[in-house]
Order: sequence, then structure tokens, then C-alpha cells
Amino acid sequence: MKDILENINKNATIAVAMSGGVDSSVTAYLLKEKGFNIFGVTMKTTENDVDADAKKVCDDLGIKHYIFDISEEFSDKVVNYFVQEYNNGRTPNPCMVCNKYIKMGALIDFCLEKGADYMATGHYSNISDGSLKIGEDLKKDQAYFLSQVSKDKLKHIIFPLGNISKDEVRKLGKDLGVRVYSKKDSQEICFVEDGKLKEFLIEKTKGKIIKPGNFVDTKGNILGKHKGLAFYTIGQRKGLGISAPNPYYVLKLDGIKNEVILGSNEELFKSSLIADGVNLLKVDSLEELDGMICKAKTRSRDKFHTCKIKILNENEMKIIFTEDQVRAITPGQGVVLYDDSYEVIASGFIKE
Repeated sequence: MKDILENINKNATIAVAMSGGVDSSVTAYLLKEKGFNIFGVTMKTTENDVDADAKKVCDDLGIKHYIFDISEEFSDKVVNYFVQEYNNGRTPNPCMVCNKYIKMGALIDFCLEKGADYMATGHYSNISDGSLKIGEDLKKDQAYFLSQVSKDKLKHIIFPLGNISKDEVRKLGKDLGVRVYSKKDSQEICFVEDGKLKEFLIEKTKGKIIKPGNFVDTKGNILGKHKGLAFYTIGQRKGLGISAPNPYYVLKLDGIKNEVILGSNEELFKSSLIADGVNLLKVDSLEELDGMICKAKTRSRDKFHTCKIKILNENEMKIIFTEDQVRAITPGQGVVLYDDSYEVIASGFIKE
């Protein structure tokens, strides 16, 4: 805690993004205990009511609690993007998009309008000298999901839990008397009920997402029929409904031909990828990335892969893996670049 908060003015006003979960609640308790002037803000992102625990925790602390209704913008920027990506045969990363436009975009602006100097969240990440950096708990590395946040927003963000593990947070919450210290973590996609992705996509598209087509091998031979590109993901083996001497894996989703290309597990390994939608954090121009040797992650729980960057044009970069190949590179997902200190250099979305 000392390392993260020691440079924050004690007279600063800090808004805490309150979800009603253990992480944001412990964050609020820690800041209050340190003597900061704080208030809570909870986003209303859907038609459903916000988690009642958020207000209860704020009441326990005796602090103001605001509800920020951003459901319209959330639907436009996140939900519509999410559905459209699946419709195009890509696998979206809604958390990266939400953090860019909603949590670390519009929400920060709202907090500043309410008089805050900073906004604190329960993310397991760090900000070091203005740079976004992974947290101490590598299993909870959320810098990956935050890597599309605009550089100018970082100066208003505090991550008090960056040097604490999840287990320590729960214990701390219990010791501090946080009412939700044992609460289960939230579901993976906040606006989709767990296990109900297919139903969600069908409802949102009025059934148009169901576009049957062919399973084909890498030579174009038809192997069977698929139910729609949205219901498959790169690297998938189970649920294909195809009998063969050796298992098939999903290698590619072809949105133009409406085909799911299948092949062997070995064919899932790639030595490079192309990314667009590049967000720069530790450099000021794409040219600075050209030829750079750094580390990359192609999914949040991925390991760090050594790579070399080649800039292709004003919004695309090629990432060449120099020590190993990477399995199941998935268009639509984020790719994040880190330096040797695990600070985020830049990020983009995998194109191919």
C-alpha cells in the first residue's frame, strides 16, 4: 500500500469505482483507513438494477454513493461491438473495449466532474511513473485488459490492490470487516449470463447469427456442417460433431465464405500475427515500435512471448515471435506488448 499511495496528496479526493464485489470494496476501505476523502461511484450499464452491495458498503463507510447511468453508451460501445464481432467470425474482447470507453473513459470523466482528483479501482495492476504495469499477482494480471486505455487517463487512476494477491485481499477484507469479503467473483462477461452466450447472441440478432455453413479441412474438403461461425472459437476441439481417426481443431473462421476451417493441433501454432487498432502507452509513435524486441501476450492468461515488431502501415503492426510459436492466435482478441519491467508499451487487436 505504501508504495502505491505514498505520492498521493492526503488532501486529494478519490472516487472509488464500486461494483459491489470484494476488490472494489476492500479498495474503498483501505483508502478510507489511510485518511483519504473518498466517495463511491457505481455504473449502471444495463437495464438491470446495480448491485445493492455497492451502496451498502458505501453506507458502512459513511461516504457518498453515486450511480452513473451509462447504459446507452455501454450498449453502443460494448454490447453492439461484441455482437458484431461474433457476427463477423471474430472473438471479441469486451473488457478491453469497456475499459477504454466506459470504465477508464466516461466513468473517469464523471468522477472528475463530481470533484475527484483521482479514480481508484480494484484492478490487480500498477501504474509506475505514469506507465501501466502488471500487478504482483500474475494470475490476476489485468494490465492486459487495461492496455487500450488512453495514456492521458492514466494520470487520474489509482490501483491500491496492485501489490496484493487476491487471497490477501480476501483476508484483508475479513480483518477490516468488509461485508462482502467472501463474495464470489463476478461472471466472466458482465452482460451475458454464464453459459448462455449462444442464447444471448440469438436474442440480440433475432436469430440472424445462426448461419449454417461448411466445416472444411485446410485443402477445402467438406467435412460436415457447422451451426454458425459465432458458436466456435479458435483452438476448439469438443462439440464439433465430426468423427475422424484423429481429432480436429478449429483453425480459422472464414467470415467471407462462412466456413470453419479444421486441422490438427500442430497447425494451431503460429510464428507471427498482424494487429490493428494500436494504442500507444510507453511510446509516442508507431515508428518507435519498428524493430523493437519486447514481450507479448495474446490472451490474458497467456505466458510472455519474446517477439520483434514490424510496422506495416499507419495502423497495423506485425508481431514476430522469435523464441517459440504461439498456439490458437485468435482474431478479435487483444495482443499486448510489455518491456522487460513488465510495463505496457502498446496494444492492439489481432487481425490475423
